[in-house]
Amino acid sequence: MGATGWTRTRLCRLACPVGVFFLLLLCFSSLRLHLPNSTCVWGVRPCRWFGGTPPSKEDAERKPPPSASPPSAATGAALLLQTLSEPQDLGEGFRIVRLQRAFAASLTPSGQILIREYLSGWKELIKLMDSLGAAFGLISGETRTKIAILQENQRGPHGAHYRTLQSMVRFELARGLVGFQSLPASRPPSGCRTFLRLHRALKWLELFLRKLGTSPVDADPSRMCADAYQEALAPYHSWWVRQAAALAFLAMPSRRELYRILSAGGGEEGRGPRRLLDTVRSIAHVYNATQELYAAHGMLALP
Repeated sequence: MGATGWTRTRLCRLACPVGVFFLLLLCFSSLRLHLPNSTCVWGVRPCRWFGGTPPSKEDAERKPPPSASPPSAATGAALLLQTLSEPQDLGEGFRIVRLQRAFAASLTPSGQILIREYLSGWKELIKLMDSLGAAFGLISGETRTKIAILQENQRGPHGAHYRTLQSMVRFELARGLVGFQSLPASRPPSGCRTFLRLHRALKWLELFLRKLGTSPVDADPSRMCADAYQEALAPYHSWWVRQAAALAFLAMPSRRELYRILSAGGGEEGRGPRRLLDTVRSIAHVYNATQELYAAHGMLALP
């Protein structure tokens, strides 16, 4: 038994750097192909370098025709880089109380989903992911990108339409900004599409935290995280990304260490599951409301 445990530990230590390497390889590949990291990680568009048709020379040389429509991709990219360079107000450390309050506040009694409060909850989740190890760095980085896109929409000339999820959906559908089949490269990222990526990832974290809060003391967090990923996110990812994620999960901290992180320096581990499940319920309420809204508009399968 001891030898088996030692072998497993050694395997984890050897495999985790490989997982990080795969994640970095995906990141650099997307940059080289001039595609956003989200192409693979969040499934915004098919991964051309994973089983798809590589871009032809004509595609690479083709330029979008001049028009007076929404800002160009170059302009959008410049604005996004400016947003990413600004302080993201992530605070000094993860606090599960802030996480619970943010998601609880993001859903109004009338069922409106407040985007600003929703993003505040995600900022806490980023801090949680950052504490899980370097293997989750690319995922948290992608989440920061999604947050920056939505914040830029809120600060833009149509910011009033990006206060709630419902108003954003109405606005982008009316303007033809969603792109049910595809989105022209010259268009800035769709707010509805961007929010959907966060929505899918939120289900993964909700399931993982729920499993963690209801699991026995000897349960394996790596297995729980992997199971949650398979259920919520794996269907939207390529085979390569799924393998890289599986390796990254091997670097998960122990259950005791996770509860120490979730306790944020205060409280006994015995109170952890109750506090954690209260937070999971707040997240689930927001997730379910979002799911219903997207389903009502036929947007759950956006590419």
